[in-house]
Amino acid sequence: MSEPSAKKVAAKKLLMACFFEALALIAGLIAYGLTGNLIWIAIGVLGGLGFSLPAVIVFVRASMEERDRASR
Repeated sequence: MSEPSAKKVAAKKLLMACFFEALALIAGLIAYGLTGNLIWIAIGVLGGLGFSLPAVIVFVRASMEERDRASR
C-alpha cells in the first residue's frame, strides 16, 4: 500500500486546523457573551490563527514541492 502524498497529509492537517480555529472563535464569542468585553473575540481570532497559519504554511510548501517534482 502506498503512503499518501505530502499534499494530502497537509490538506488533512489544514482541515483539522480550520476546525480548531472555529472552536477558538466560538469560545471567544461565548466569552464575549458572558463578559461583554470585545477583547475575547480578538483573543479567539488570534488563538485560532495559531492553529491555521502553520497548517497553511505546510500546505503551501507541500504544494510547491509537488509542483516542482511534477515539472522535472
